[in-house]
Amino acid sequence: MRASHGRITRRPDGALLLVAGLLLLLALAPALAHAQSDTLVIVWTAPGDDGNVGRATSYDLRMSTSPIDAGNYDSALQIGGLPAPQNAGSRQRTVIRGLTRGTTYYFAIKTTDDVGNTSSISNVLRWDWVFDTAPPAAPSGVTVANQSGDAHVHWAANAEPDLAGYTVYRATDSNGPWSVISGSLLANNDYVDTSVPGGFSTIYYRVSASDASGNESARSAVASLSFSSQIATVQWHMDPAYPNPSKSIESVRIPVTVPAGGGANAEAQIVDSGRRLVRRIDLSSLAGGSQEFVWDGRNDGGRPVAPGVYTIWLTAGSTRTSLRLVRVP
Repeated sequence: MRASHGRITRRPDGALLLVAGLLLLLALAPALAHAQSDTLVIVWTAPGDDGNVGRATSYDLRMSTSPIDAGNYDSALQIGGLPAPQNAGSRQRTVIRGLTRGTTYYFAIKTTDDVGNTSSISNVLRWDWVFDTAPPAAPSGVTVANQSGDAHVHWAANAEPDLAGYTVYRATDSNGPWSVISGSLLANNDYVDTSVPGGFSTIYYRVSASDASGNESARSAVASLSFSSQIATVQWHMDPAYPNPSKSIESVRIPVTVPAGGGANAEAQIVDSGRRLVRRIDLSSLAGGSQEFVWDGRNDGGRPVAPGVYTIWLTAGSTRTSLRLVRVP
């Protein structure tokens, strides 16, 4: 029985996608309270003893300042102190310290099974000190069900390979304030709230996703549980825009929660600090759920706006909510 090394393919948009077996990922160490700039966390998905079934016997992780391939793998520096393999599909990691900032490093790993069969080399990871600041997508498909007086929150699993887990937020009003109720990051895509506050007919929930670099996504659409009707609903909401502040050459992305009926006659209005309307953005084409729209930093005449403070108002029926945006040179 031969340990699997996995296979990596590319989606049409160019992003790496794990098809099966072992994937090697990299992140700064967000879990270390005093993480240093010379410290990294290597994360991978455990393969099996026989393909994607069972548990392998050991790992062999190598590091080099030159690209690693099958021919020079054995001459690369071997990293000690690796964890024992877990069941196929488990997320595993190890911490590497003492790296030199500015030096490019390469990492690769092999697996061995219980009779000494060794996999071929995994995908090769290159670390060049370019930090990951891109958050995962906001979780989608959030639902809430009454489970004997508790609230069972469920959502669709995210597809990012460096996903670290999820956070569940709760509020007693659709506009917040929101409080974290799930504690540490959740590995699974559901959560049972066993401490639902009493005295409220409706409780509201949202979920975020975080990656191995500590980047947290925008929060999901609002899902609510009515203890009289037990029907989950979604309401209009804008999450913080990014980047914000933004440079004059950058577009601003605004995550928004859209009710199940879609955008209808909703629009975004951007006004300057003098309360003058500079841009209207039609949101009527947005489908229900977690969506996103973009402001390219231009006014209705197609000209870039001046640096300064702007307010974006979302109007939809009786809903009117705002966010503050800052444009810098």
